[in-house]
Amino acid sequence: MRKTFVLLFFVAVLLPACVATRIPQQSDELTGMASWYGEEFAGRTTANGEIFDPMKLTAAHQTLPFGTILDVTYLSNGRKVTVRINDRGPFVGNRILDLSYGAAREIGLVEPGIGQVQARIVAIGRGEREPPRPYVVKITPPDEIISAPERAPSVAFPLPGGSSADSGAVVDNVVVIEERAGEPVRRQVGADGVTIQTVTEDGRIVETRTPPAAPPRSSQPVPEETPVPSRFVVQLGAFQVEANADVLRVRVAAIEPRVYLQLRGELHRVRVGPFPTREAADEAASRLAAAGYPGIVLPDS
Repeated sequence: MRKTFVLLFFVAVLLPACVATRIPQQSDELTGMASWYGEEFAGRTTANGEIFDPMKLTAAHQTLPFGTILDVTYLSNGRKVTVRINDRGPFVGNRILDLSYGAAREIGLVEPGIGQVQARIVAIGRGEREPPRPYVVKITPPDEIISAPERAPSVAFPLPGGSSADSGAVVDNVVVIEERAGEPVRRQVGADGVTIQTVTEDGRIVETRTPPAAPPRSSQPVPEETPVPSRFVVQLGAFQVEANADVLRVRVAAIEPRVYLQLRGELHRVRVGPFPTREAADEAASRLAAAGYPGIVLPDS
């Protein structure tokens, strides 16, 4: 009797655990449902430390080592794409893969949003985390570097104070040299440090002008902007064809009247909300998932 109990315990408990923790091997095949995620997560850090780019051919899996390469075939049309695992998920229903938008577009999965796939392991990754990659700016030096002259060109007539440009003296109050009525003149700052004088070549001051004063600064404090309260929505899907999105909207409307369509770029998004807090949106997402409409909680935008 005792031996029979031990055998049953092994078959019911230990054997499934051993199978579940089996180390994946090259050429293993996984079959199940796949979904995709895109621009909502662009720029965020993935589970292995990279910056998520929705246009790169990557995917999320719950347990496969980071860096694992998969050949993913969409069974509905036979189209195939090769992806690299750099994130964790999906954690909804029985899905086995979350493809990037770029990978889903390669196999035609963007419009349906979810579909049956077969994934074959091409290479097992090392599972190492990677630091976020910095933005790199490349500066190309000019083909020819023009050096500045060691000495400024000389001025054709004497500068204030009897010094000349050839003497090498530094004169700070010369502003502009121009010609007025056929006679060369210069503009300089007056002795008071405020007025602007127009002086002829022989030193005659023909015009004195005081620049307008700058308007006084306001002493009133600048009011601080009142932050707008954040709101959240539950996104159930994104479709390129509006009719497909509306089918889902009509189905969800039977249990959730706050469902609506939002057009962003080329995608028609099916969303529920908005909700004043993330907790309220999470609660609504749980109710919808239990009714067969899984989604993700996002800031309202």
